[in-house]
Amino acid sequence: MSDIFISIRNQDGYAMASNQGNLFVAILQQDGTLIDQKHVNWRWADAQFPDLPPGDYTAIAFHESVNPPEAAQNVTLGVNELLEVRFIYLEPEQQLLQVYTNTFPLEL
Repeated sequence: MSDIFISIRNQDGYAMASNQGNLFVAILQQDGTLIDQKHVNWRWADAQFPDLPPGDYTAIAFHESVNPPEAAQNVTLGVNELLEVRFIYLEPEQQLLQVYTNTFPLEL
């Protein structure tokens, strides 16, 4: 099994858990079907989706006060890996800058 982490960062790489006092929501879908959704945690601005089977997923960051309110990234999760999807926002303008993905092998 593998894990997906969705994280929210500002332009300087710092955790950006909320905007205007409301937390970002991390959403995970597969083939258009909701797998899970949760608020990112306050301290690290990330959400973990553990024990997922390999396959194609869509990672989504949602917040009503940023532009765009919903940003999505299609990803492929392999066997025994941790996949991080990092959404980076320009904080003063509340604008999505880019999305990065990183994979890390899980040594069992």
